[in-house]
Amino acid sequence: MSLNTALSGLSAAQTDIAATSHNIANVGTTGFRGSRAEFADIFNQSPETVTRTTTGSGVQVARVAQDFKQGSIVGTGNRLDMAIEGPGFFAVQPQAGTQGIPPERLFTRAGAFSMSADGRIVNASGHQLLGWPVAEDGSALTQTLGQTVPLQIPLSYGEARSTGNVSVAVSLPSDPAMTGDQVNVPPAAEFDPEDRTSWAHRTPIPLSDAEGRAVEGELYFIRMSDPTPGAAETSFQVRMMLGGAELTGAAGLVLDENGEPTAASGPFQFDGPDGPITVDLSRARLADGPFAVGNVQHDGRPRASLTTLDIDREGTIWASYGGDTRVAQGKLTLVNFANAGGLRIMGSASFAATADSGAPVVGVPGSAGFGSLRSGALEKANVDLTEQLVNLITAQRNYQASAKAMETSSSMMQTIMNLRT
Repeated sequence: MSLNTALSGLSAAQTDIAATSHNIANVGTTGFRGSRAEFADIFNQSPETVTRTTTGSGVQVARVAQDFKQGSIVGTGNRLDMAIEGPGFFAVQPQAGTQGIPPERLFTRAGAFSMSADGRIVNASGHQLLGWPVAEDGSALTQTLGQTVPLQIPLSYGEARSTGNVSVAVSLPSDPAMTGDQVNVPPAAEFDPEDRTSWAHRTPIPLSDAEGRAVEGELYFIRMSDPTPGAAETSFQVRMMLGGAELTGAAGLVLDENGEPTAASGPFQFDGPDGPITVDLSRARLADGPFAVGNVQHDGRPRASLTTLDIDREGTIWASYGGDTRVAQGKLTLVNFANAGGLRIMGSASFAATADSGAPVVGVPGSAGFGSLRSGALEKANVDLTEQLVNLITAQRNYQASAKAMETSSSMMQTIMNLRT
């Protein structure tokens, strides 16, 4: 009997050491909730038991209780790091269920989130942060747990536009000798972009396709005439290439005796794959010196790219695109429980609801029953290392005492076995 009692003390002390060691091991885990072993004494009673002389039968582990007190909050500067000051949990969801079963919603205080390649907000375990869709002003369109969705931030915004107009400022040499590799004026051979003797000058120009992707076009200048005493004009034929193919719509650029384009020099229109492309060469000049391009402007544009994210104290996520467009993308959900101690531990500083915890209650940061939200900060583990080390010493002494009780009981039994009649 006494051996079993001492053995239960050893087992209880070992559980206490295990719980304390677990706390110490996770002292640096973000959002970790410490635990403690709670014990209950054992009394075996029967109708014949005399209450005044009853001795206990040892100890048992009643439960390992979670401690949900507030942990310390430290700033990180990362906008997707979030901490809750007060009650509440973030709602997260694993990325996939099994065998067609939807993934179970989990709840955590660990707010170390980042953005995945497809714009989802996830933690280090790959769990996706849940929230509600919002109106343009950032107000939630629903506030039920069943309507929460994984928050996903589009990486671009707006409509792309293909290039329709191009303006090129180019300086063409006035000296007939500075015609590049072009052999004759006008050239004897047909235009061939691979044959440098069939054109005088070439420049790449930036363009955008219908998806807003950058594509490179090319303008070729073919010198067709030089100034003469009877005609002071210099003329060029302009060809355009896109993606290795020549666009139809060749243009003639004529520069007068002052080196400026005549009224007949454009704008010119070429037939592009996504529509007509108008090329404006009104800023072209004939000047002393080599061929040079001043600048090129075009009206194509990609979709605006994501530049920054902001999360306000109400949990609304705002995304800025292109530096001037600010769009509400969702409102994160906070969840609380009537009995947080009844939650089931799932690992990775996350919990699942149980019948003991009660049904989850949802809300937004700062509302009644929920803490406020701090973006750019994290809640550390709510474990006091000094306290845990003291608990570890106490549990060790309890273990040694139970071991001593077992040794004493064993010694008594040995004494009885050695009795001689």
